[in-house]
Amino acid sequence: MGGKLFNLPRMPRADYLVRERAMRAYLDAAHPRYRIPRFYGDKPDFGDMDIIVPTRPDWAAVRGKIAADLGITRTRAVGNVFSTVYDGLQTDFFAVPERFVDSTYDYMSFNDLGNLLGRIARRFNLKWGEEGLSYVYRRAGSGHYVADLPVTQDFARVCRFLRLDHAAWVAGFPTLTSLFEWVVTCPHFSVAPYLDDPGGPVGLRGDRPTIARFAEFLRDRRIDARPAFAEKTGYVGTIAAAFPEAGLEEQIARERVKEQRAAAIAEKFSGKLVMRLRPELAGPALGEFIVAFKRSIPDFEAFLLEAPADEIERRIRSFAAGSPPEPPPT
Repeated sequence: MGGKLFNLPRMPRADYLVRERAMRAYLDAAHPRYRIPRFYGDKPDFGDMDIIVPTRPDWAAVRGKIAADLGITRTRAVGNVFSTVYDGLQTDFFAVPERFVDSTYDYMSFNDLGNLLGRIARRFNLKWGEEGLSYVYRRAGSGHYVADLPVTQDFARVCRFLRLDHAAWVAGFPTLTSLFEWVVTCPHFSVAPYLDDPGGPVGLRGDRPTIARFAEFLRDRRIDARPAFAEKTGYVGTIAAAFPEAGLEEQIARERVKEQRAAAIAEKFSGKLVMRLRPELAGPALGEFIVAFKRSIPDFEAFLLEAPADEIERRIRSFAAGSPPEPPPT
């Protein structure tokens, strides 16, 4: 969260470590599945402490108990994040599904390292995030439908795919500079997102000083790596070969079947069709009519796929006239 929610000053390292030890002592007994992301060795101060815990159906009650147990009085809950002030330090609890606790920890460790690796992964049409590595599937001609197809949560294998030394990550980074040096050993790393576009992550994310420092590191070291890449969608075979258990090609094939089905449905029914038959409908009234019409027919999508165009139009007119739905002729 960056530590700015409660307008608290950054906390010196020694004071932070006192609070982290006390928090770990509490969590070891109360929430042993927790994880606290790692930081580079000589980090001088901290804006907050992040804690990852498995979510639970009674998470609201758990939040109250955590606050009561630790004597916390300043809190704010937004979505799955429970932000608190613990002994003068902003402390954020991230409640995530059990299966994503470790992958969230991997992603959030070492400041903005997850962001830096995510930029490299995009070159392959991949996404590196709290849920691990996934392939980003977009429907052709549609900027709206995006599906993240799971590839792996094994960070060691992610490093192997990116040709990064996982053992160095496990050992940790003594300095922020050593972290940067590790990132640029990746043969797929490019300076383009950091040096070429003034409106990119450095220009737009002034709240992420680590990214700005990384850009400075690249300039100071005169690093100008710009490897050539094919079209993003051209790496499916490479990814599938590296992670065969993910069944990526099969996942994509299923998405394409769904895409074809969606296209067939859109061709037979749309707001434009309803407006042609009911030109007085527009805006919210049109939306309400469409929602009500869809609800009036069990398994609406199957009906659209099977019914001829004139039958669909007849059902729209009948519904608009207030007649009860009629079964299609047999």
